[in-house]
Amino acid sequence: MSSRHQKGYTLIEIMVVIAVVALMATVAVTSISQTLNRRYSNEAERLSIWLNQLADFAVMQGAAFGVVPDINKKTKKTTKLDAAVYYRNKWVKVSFPEPYMLGEGAKILWLSDEANEESLFIQQESLSSREKFEDIDSLSMKKKKKFLEPTLAFLPDGYVEPEVALSLSYENYEISYSYYWDSEDFLIKMNRQRQEK
Repeated sequence: MSSRHQKGYTLIEIMVVIAVVALMATVAVTSISQTLNRRYSNEAERLSIWLNQLADFAVMQGAAFGVVPDINKKTKKTTKLDAAVYYRNKWVKVSFPEPYMLGEGAKILWLSDEANEESLFIQQESLSSREKFEDIDSLSMKKKKKFLEPTLAFLPDGYVEPEVALSLSYENYEISYSYYWDSEDFLIKMNRQRQEK
C-alpha cells in the first residue's frame, strides 16, 4: 500500500497532542489559582491599609474614628465596613475614606477579649432648640433611638477601643488573615495563617 492512501494518526502523534493539551491545562489551572491567591492577598492588604488610615485620621484630626460593619439582613453576613467619626456626642458615617467592600465569599469575624456590650461612647440625639427639648413627651422619651454603633474605635491618643482582633477569611481558600492592634507601633498588623478545616 502506498503512503498516499494511509488515513488516521499514529500512536506517537496522539500521545504528543495529549501531552501538549495536558501541559496547557496544567499551566491554565496554576495561573488561575495564582490569580485568585493574589486577589485574596490584595484584598486583605487593602483592609489593613484602610484600618490604618482610620487610625491615622483619628490622630491627625483629634477625633475618634470608628468601624461600622454593614450587615446584610437576609444572610447575616458583613458586606462592607463603613467609617464613622464621633461628632457632637454621636457617631456619624463619613464618606472618606470610602467604605471597604468585602469581596465575594469574604467573611469577617470580630474576636474580642471582652464580652462587654456597652457602647464605646455616650451618644445623644442632637436637639435644635430648647423648645424642642421641652416638647418631648413621655412616650417619645420611652422610645430608644437606635444609634450608629461602631464595633471598633480608633482614638486620638493613638489607641484602639476595645482591644479586638479581626479575622478575614474566604470560602474555598485555605489562607485566612488576622488583624491586631500593635500598641508599640500604633498600627494594625496583619498575619496570614492556614484555616483549620
